[in-house]
Amino acid sequence: MPDKTSSLILGPDGTPANVPTILLDPADARTFREYKKVLEKYGLKEALYCDECWERNLSHGCEAHVTGNQILIRCRCKLRFFQGPTY
Repeated sequence: MPDKTSSLILGPDGTPANVPTILLDPADARTFREYKKVLEKYGLKEALYCDECWERNLSHGCEAHVTGNQILIRCRCKLRFFQGPTY
């Protein structure tokens, strides 16, 4: 099974879309990882939405993949990304 953290956003014709990538700073990445730990601890699911997608009348839900080495948050208009551990 392919690793979802390396997936691409595809355009309507099925080719990779060119979307902006926002690099998360280490402090934000650390906060996001700790938040995910709290959700797991209490058996909770998150729901993330993109304001820009909402304003552009796109499907505004986000996918978030958080591992020990990478964070990838994907919506219809951009990627938010962090590579590396957060200690």
